[in-house]
Amino acid sequence: MISNITANSPQAPIGHQALKNRQTVTESRVHSAQTDTHNNIRSRQFDFSNMTLEEQSNAAEALYQQGILSLGEVAFLTGRYNLIEHDGELGGTTLAQAKAEKFDVIGQLKENLSAVQSQGAATQDVVRNYEAMINKLEVYQFGFHASA
Repeated sequence: MISNITANSPQAPIGHQALKNRQTVTESRVHSAQTDTHNNIRSRQFDFSNMTLEEQSNAAEALYQQGILSLGEVAFLTGRYNLIEHDGELGGTTLAQAKAEKFDVIGQLKENLSAVQSQGAATQDVVRNYEAMINKLEVYQFGFHASA
């Protein structure tokens, strides 16, 4: 038996409207998920993808107080700034630069890890410590381990 439903019949728009409604709901959910992810990242207290050495030091101390970083990790992340603050300069970086020039902390850690690995000077402990630090910061920053 052949159905008499055509594009002009009253039953066709209901199916078409139902499809449009489903698309609207789906698009709304996708937008909501994207907004939630964006807000989740924006709601983080610190942005490790764009901060100064001074901000990195302050962030590390705050995350230690919150129980996110260990004492060794906070020492690692604050050491350079503390030496610059104490001496006024370290390795060509002045205190003014440490307070003003922004950089990607996670990206820099990855570059440093790659450099020590390529030089063959890194022990397994050093590599594991770098990887653990990168992982913690990525999870904090993005909500997941981005290097995996």
